[in-house]
Amino acid sequence: MAEAGAGSVTPLVLHLRPGAREWFAEWLGRHHPGLVRRYERMYADGAYAPTWYQRRITRQVHEFAAEFGIGPAGRGGTRRIALPEEPDAATDPEQLTFL
Repeated sequence: MAEAGAGSVTPLVLHLRPGAREWFAEWLGRHHPGLVRRYERMYADGAYAPTWYQRRITRQVHEFAAEFGIGPAGRGGTRRIALPEEPDAATDPEQLTFL
């Protein structure tokens, strides 16, 4: 199998600055009205979700990344992931012309 280097996963929790906040609230109300109150409470103090929530999401994303082998490399090391073998040209399907 071929190998390729990979970066780490960086979770970013939604932040709602003025303008985006109003647009998102309108969109959420149209498409997911049951979530409006939850987001209003979550973002009541400003553009960013509370620190406890950001940390929770970051922890969950890092746990999933590690579980599926896409977490950060060990200290000082470069993480490598195995990629599927290149297909053999003899087994590749032939591209036909339209006319």
